[in-house]
Amino acid sequence: MPGNSRGSNLPSTIVREGLAPRDVVFVLFRRRWILLAVALPIILMGTVGLLGRTKTSTAATRVVVEFLNIDRPQWNITGRNVDFDRELSTLANIAMSVSVADEAALALTDSLPVIQGLDENLALVQSHTDLRDLLLGGLDVAVVGESNILEFRHTDPNPRVALMAAGALRTAFVHYENFGRRKRGAAAYYEEQVSSVRARVDSLLAVRGAILGESGFSSLEDELRYLTGDAAETANNLRKTQVDREQLQAEYDLLRGFLDRDPREFPAGQDESRASTLVGWRDIVGKQEDALNSILSVYTDDSIPARRQKALLERSLERLRAEEVAYTESVRLALEGTIRREETIRGQLESIRRNNQRLPDVYQKVSMLDSEIKSLRDLLSDLQGKWGEVRMNEMADDRVSNIIVLTEPELIQSLGGGKSAVYMAMIAVLALALGVVGAFIADSTDHRVYAPRDVEDKLELPVFASVTRIE
Repeated sequence: MPGNSRGSNLPSTIVREGLAPRDVVFVLFRRRWILLAVALPIILMGTVGLLGRTKTSTAATRVVVEFLNIDRPQWNITGRNVDFDRELSTLANIAMSVSVADEAALALTDSLPVIQGLDENLALVQSHTDLRDLLLGGLDVAVVGESNILEFRHTDPNPRVALMAAGALRTAFVHYENFGRRKRGAAAYYEEQVSSVRARVDSLLAVRGAILGESGFSSLEDELRYLTGDAAETANNLRKTQVDREQLQAEYDLLRGFLDRDPREFPAGQDESRASTLVGWRDIVGKQEDALNSILSVYTDDSIPARRQKALLERSLERLRAEEVAYTESVRLALEGTIRREETIRGQLESIRRNNQRLPDVYQKVSMLDSEIKSLRDLLSDLQGKWGEVRMNEMADDRVSNIIVLTEPELIQSLGGGKSAVYMAMIAVLALALGVVGAFIADSTDHRVYAPRDVEDKLELPVFASVTRIE
């Protein structure tokens, strides 16, 4: 039991000692999940970042931006104060613009086979646009400190490609600023051209809509597909209607020939819905004839039962004849309806054919307008790009007088396998150190008892018994 006995010579307080290596190991083992939670993300992120830049080279070159003296009289500066930080920032953005990259790509077009030979991964770079995107992908332009120096950096796996790209971009920027600066009124000129082309496109679209409206078409492609399919469907319906009409005509002609004959010789109807009553009365007549024959086998022809049955048979024959006439009339009405439907379908087919005959003329006119509209839209896109370019170039202050090349392209950084291993080791050491610190911080805030020494530290009393884990 903890405490001091009467005869004990032990001191009343325990002097705390430093952490032994064994205690450090125990703490790290107990807090291993905290150690891993802190160290692993740092190691993974650092490894991914290093692998992305492994075996890459960065080439740099610098230019000096010369500004005119502030006290020198200047005209047409729009009354604004000169902000050199803004001027340098604007020039840096211009250096990374598509216009400068286009000029640099144009200068490197002849060297494209050489660039592809330096790096097999650049085999897909085939066009001017691909080369421009390659130059912009690794480009970074920044102001050096508080000076008026701009530094061009280009990163690429191949050092020679990085040097060529940095030099081409720097030269293109210097030429663009010194010799490609826009003249006054260029923005207004391009704005006027954009408005003119847009008005021309709007007028052509109006003419196109008027042509389609007069012809009754909404879309040539949709109308062509619709009219072609509608014509085929209408022609099929016309053929089916003609077949139905011919069948009804043949049936009607046949039935008319039997109206003047014995009703019992009338042929059976093809349409069961119309001929059901006719068939029923024919069965009645047959039964009455059988009944008459049975009576005649017993009685004479002029007997009362025979005369009564004959009268009944005559009435049934008259009713049968009336049903035959009604059936023939129904066939005639069906024939007339089929003829009218055939005429209607034939009229629809003729209308579709007339529209199809007009379609080539309308298609020719609209196609010519579409080609002209497409060309004008491409021109409008180019003019808008040029308009934005000259407006962006205008953002640079007129007090920028000259840009001079300060250094030639040179390699400033090459991250290889050896350096990557060193950097990864440094990242791992730093991550583990942070994890160890986190583990000890977590352990210092934990008040649970793990060993006798924990009780001695808390109670400042000696403990002679074993201590289990107690909250």
